Amino acid sequence: MLVLFWMFCGGMAMVTLTPWGFSLFDALRWGWAEPFFQLGNVNLAPFQTFRLSGILLYTLLGNIIMFLPFGFFPALLWRGYTWKRALATGLCVTGFIECWQLLVGRAFDIDDLMLNTLGVLCGFWLWKGLDARIPRGLRIHCKEIESET
Repeated sequence: MLVLFWMFCGGMAMVTLTPWGFSLFDALRWGWAEPFFQLGNVNLAPFQTFRLSGILLYTLLGNIIMFLPFGFFPALLWRGYTWKRALATGLCVTGFIECWQLLVGRAFDIDDLMLNTLGVLCGFWLWKGLDARIPRGLRIHCKEIESET
């Protein structure tokens, strides 16, 4: 499970931390610094994303669903991962991503910060809901198998 989580993190890094239109091919052809580091736009006015438009549902659900694993996997993998830690994870991870995007010619958007953090919290609550429905005997059996490996 941990490997799957790290693979997800690597994919998210390529999607969120690189400039628009940037690809691994571009990095190999031009070098890593060439397409990076140009200042982007800033939107600090909340709820601008929520205006009615053709991509409203795509934007809202996309930002939430894309960050579900950042709440789901830590809750699955580490004991003591509470909703407060999920909230802190969401704010820190998405805050870093939004600040970095500002430096690579993309946009810092407060709505993205809110929706992505909500996605992390939804992922946490999704795991908690699933965990509550797993029969106790199955949990004990899974822990025994895990400790044997």
